[in-house]
Amino acid sequence: MMVLGAALALTLASALAQEGKTTTFPLVDPQTDDPVLKPIFDGMRARGAGPLHIHRTIGHAPEIYKGFAAFATALRQPGATSRGDRELIILRTTQLRKGDYEFAQHRRIGLTCGLTEAQVDGLADWKAKSVYSPRQQMILAFADAMVADGEVSDDLLARVKQTFSPKEIVELAMNSAFYTAVVQFSTAVRVEPETETTSYAGC
Repeated sequence: MMVLGAALALTLASALAQEGKTTTFPLVDPQTDDPVLKPIFDGMRARGAGPLHIHRTIGHAPEIYKGFAAFATALRQPGATSRGDRELIILRTTQLRKGDYEFAQHRRIGLTCGLTEAQVDGLADWKAKSVYSPRQQMILAFADAMVADGEVSDDLLARVKQTFSPKEIVELAMNSAFYTAVVQFSTAVRVEPETETTSYAGC
């Protein structure tokens, strides 16, 4: 009985260890012939910019990926805010959400869009840093409220509205909200980081 009990304990321990392991989610073939994915992936490869693992993961549902890609592209189009402003709120959002995959990608992108290494690397303790302009400080406070606090206070929103136009606020808030969702997804399915260099989405 003691031997049986020990064997059972080892089996349970092994099962628990297996549950704790990170599993790699399967990736769609980048050379896929899927009629929805193929033109999008072909276009990325022609630009030397993907598809990335996140694309090849969401690509298991082609129509959802098509909508995802369209929205992500819309968020990068010229707008009232600069790409640097938008990358700043994306970086702070993904940092707060512990989205290591997204933060690594957008660190690279942010540096091509005008952010400095000191600004990117100082985000965890941004209030104590002198490398951010008053506008950037307001963006970071807005991100902290949306993500860390879970609620933007009336006082903060009033100050945000004094700094930014309605269009700018929508652009910033939608970028933060979108990447909150992306981090939740990629963390849930264990999207693995790339090992190769890409120029995807850079400025």
